[in-house]
Amino acid sequence: MDKPDQRLFEADLASAQFRAGAQKGYWGLPGTDLLPEQPAWPLRILWVAAAPRSEAPNRFYLQLDLADYRTASPTGTFWDLKTGTMLEAAKRPKGRNGSRVAKVFRMDWEEGKAFYHPYDRVAAKGHPKWATEQPSLIWDSNHTIVDYLEEIHPLLNSGDYIGL
Repeated sequence: MDKPDQRLFEADLASAQFRAGAQKGYWGLPGTDLLPEQPAWPLRILWVAAAPRSEAPNRFYLQLDLADYRTASPTGTFWDLKTGTMLEAAKRPKGRNGSRVAKVFRMDWEEGKAFYHPYDRVAAKGHPKWATEQPSLIWDSNHTIVDYLEEIHPLLNSGDYIGL
């Protein structure tokens, strides 16, 4: 039987907002040709489209830990579907020095196992001041996976995203 947090997540995948982003090609779930089966809950793999850059893929995969979804924010990182492991540093998206892209996708914090963003559970836990410094980016139970993806997608499609 599905858990309540899993049912909430699946309902959000069926929402008009998620489907609209998927229809526009912004994000989605990997097809069964690439990922025959999703990992056991609370892990899920999604993809996010990236702007064209030389030698870089047009999408990146994320593995997210969605334990206590909606009550707790997701945490996750870039994922390599072929190896079933965290995407190695050389294959991860990079940003211009000092840019928000470079900060959020940094590898020198938590070894790249989480995004350096207030929506990320691991990052938020380690940065309690973010609640007052960036209140609009603090996760609460009104947020959905779409809010999370709406933070990642623009980063991968900004002028500060330089590719690999």
